[in-house]
Amino acid sequence: MPHVLVHQRVEEFDRWKEVFDRLGPTRAAATCRSTVLFRNREDPHEVVVLFEFDDLAKAREHMGSPELRAAWQDAGVTDPGTRTILDAVP
Repeated sequence: MPHVLVHQRVEEFDRWKEVFDRLGPTRAAATCRSTVLFRNREDPHEVVVLFEFDDLAKAREHMGSPELRAAWQDAGVTDPGTRTILDAVP
């Protein structure tokens, strides 16, 4: 299963989290089977999310979608940060 690791900077975590939660059905439609959310202990404006997808092509489509970009604005994302595609190693 491909994983995508995303680092972002946000204005205010609670606002970001509300939008993140609202996007659950959209992520599911893109074959996202799980998410693990982290917040930087020393910098509350930095969030890291590890996503697990069934289909990397659908994941890429979702990550580049205009809907997601608009949601980032609503969520107060100040820096879209980095996105790294990972494969688990047995």
